[in-house]
Amino acid sequence: MFTNIIFFMLALFIFHTGPSDFPADQSLWFYFWGVLLALVLFGNEVRHRFKRLNAPGREYAAESLGLSHRLQQVQQRLMVLSLLFFGAEVYFLHLRALIHLLPGTQRLGSWEGLLGLSLYLLHLLLIWYFGFPAHRFISQGTLTRPAYIRSQFQFNLPILFPWLLVTGLSDILEITAGPRLRSYLDHPLGELSYLLVFLFILSIFLPYLIKVWWQCRPLPEGFKKEEIREFCRQAGSPFREILLWPVFEGQMMTAGVMGLVKRFRYLLITPALLQVLDPAELQGVVAHEIGHIRKKHMFFYLLFFAGYVLIALLFYQLFSRHLLTRPDILKLLTRWQSYSEGLISLVTMIPLALFLILYFRFLFGFFMRNFERQADLQALQMIGSPEPLIASLEKISLYSGQDRRLPSWHHYSIAERVAFLEESSREPQRIVRHNRKVFRSVAVFVLLLIGLGFYGWRSPGIFMAGGQGQAHLLEKLLEKELRARPNDPRLLTGLGVLYQEQKKYEQAEAAYKKVLKLEPSNPLVLNNLAWLYATSEDPTFFKPQEALALSQVAAALKQDPVIWDTLAEAYLVNDRPDLSLRIMEEILKGAPDNREYFEGQRERFKKAWEEQESEKDNPNVSI
Repeated sequence: MFTNIIFFMLALFIFHTGPSDFPADQSLWFYFWGVLLALVLFGNEVRHRFKRLNAPGREYAAESLGLSHRLQQVQQRLMVLSLLFFGAEVYFLHLRALIHLLPGTQRLGSWEGLLGLSLYLLHLLLIWYFGFPAHRFISQGTLTRPAYIRSQFQFNLPILFPWLLVTGLSDILEITAGPRLRSYLDHPLGELSYLLVFLFILSIFLPYLIKVWWQCRPLPEGFKKEEIREFCRQAGSPFREILLWPVFEGQMMTAGVMGLVKRFRYLLITPALLQVLDPAELQGVVAHEIGHIRKKHMFFYLLFFAGYVLIALLFYQLFSRHLLTRPDILKLLTRWQSYSEGLISLVTMIPLALFLILYFRFLFGFFMRNFERQADLQALQMIGSPEPLIASLEKISLYSGQDRRLPSWHHYSIAERVAFLEESSREPQRIVRHNRKVFRSVAVFVLLLIGLGFYGWRSPGIFMAGGQGQAHLLEKLLEKELRARPNDPRLLTGLGVLYQEQKKYEQAEAAYKKVLKLEPSNPLVLNNLAWLYATSEDPTFFKPQEALALSQVAAALKQDPVIWDTLAEAYLVNDRPDLSLRIMEEILKGAPDNREYFEGQRERFKKAWEEQESEKDNPNVSI
């Protein structure tokens, strides 16, 4: 499950940093059919890889353990390949731009992200569909293919739900929140606190929802249930309920605990595990899960996820600063200033994705493996013998077809766990040393978080609102570059855009005017200056007539919907909403990329025109 969390997070990174507009040199159908072709090619590759995997499994039935290892390898490689295909569909086939053709996707990030993630799920569905025969051979179960795929979706739903909920709430707040709350949430500290509070609240109540989604039900009455219940009572009854966990139609052999607080904490045991293990072995498994509770591991898991949010934010800001100080990157951004935001997102996304992998795969993985070992040792201390837990681990390996020597990034192998339990039973001092190791490691991590948080708080620009830290840094770098090339129109234009975005109208006006002295027929700069004059919140720079004159020149020089939009805005502030509406109708006839925006503009201009006509029909009468 933790591996799937990483892949879903990477898929979201890829999707949200992809281009959202189409190039002008290709039709929409080219990209639409391109995405479908990519899906077909990926499905064909998945089918061939599993076909090669399944063939030796049928011929050599005795090699089920080897097949299990090969299945894991193939699945992991195909998961990586799914991200590569998805990345190609996002960056080269403009998947986001295709999705933006659907209503509401440009305004609601949750709706846009859900559609994008749905395409990634199609890739995973192909892996599950073609990988099912190998899974059924290894498990020797009776699970059907539709039930297997349905179980995969149910199993991954708790991963997707928190993201969908937090983005959905963000959309609601964006629409309904007042200016003060919106300004606070736009600030990195506000965003960070929102995510952390949301994560904490969700971690309390989510177990109840997961119980419903996974269709868990109370353990059936019987001798084993009574033994487990009595053992839990002696251990202090740390669970709200003991549930039967029918994951993959109950054929998976595993157990787990979820819940930060006792009111919403559940012990989960799959039917297959309940059937295979005897009461003593079940006590070993339950003692292991109680060990997680007594050692507060679920609280620390929450801390590690929260820590990732903080460290990723700092990493992104610091890496962006380093990136933007490189002369070659600055040269690229000034040459392609129209795409500077997208280029920065793309270049920073790659190391951020690598950081995510390293953080969870190695740092989080280190703590998870040692927490699992700590829970094993807690079970040893509770029962007084390693044999029940060892016997349960060996049975799980035997009946599930797992290779006991095969580790994962978040668990030691069964062979390693058994050996360590046996050694710790003979030498109890090992338990003390391991607990001390875990305590020191967590303490170092917490101190690291505190230090990084203090550094971020004290560092100028890192916690500036709305991306202002990056804009401020880029502004300073461009000003430095401008001192070496004071008459470079690209640098001056880039600075003007940055000044305008930060509402530094005087500096923006000066930069644009300097460009127009060098290039009087530059339509981009004419348009930008016209927009500044037409929309300025500062009365000093609100110049409707000059905005109209500049936008008319820009529109004559270049036929572009963005420039026409500025011309329409200029007509509006000059009390000609009828002409603004006419321009917007012409823009929409040409099927513009950002259609939803222009439709909103049309409604705005139409409303202004209707209000003007109403005033003409009903003039105010003064006495």
